[in-house]
Amino acid sequence: MIVNGEKMSFNQDMTVKDLISSLNLNSQTIVVELNLNIIPKEHYESTNLHNDDKVEIINFVGGG
Repeated sequence: MIVNGEKMSFNQDMTVKDLISSLNLNSQTIVVELNLNIIPKEHYESTNLHNDDKVEIINFVGGG
């Protein structure tokens, strides 16, 4: 799987939620794009990831 341009390997089946947890990210401050499609937050737990997927995770940063 490619995550933010970096090849990653995982030993188990995982969901978007599992990936977010394994990367220690806050699901409230990110947007996940899977194979060029934005995944709604309510689907993170039910969206399965596969070895050939391309994932982009965008982290929002506040400031001004």
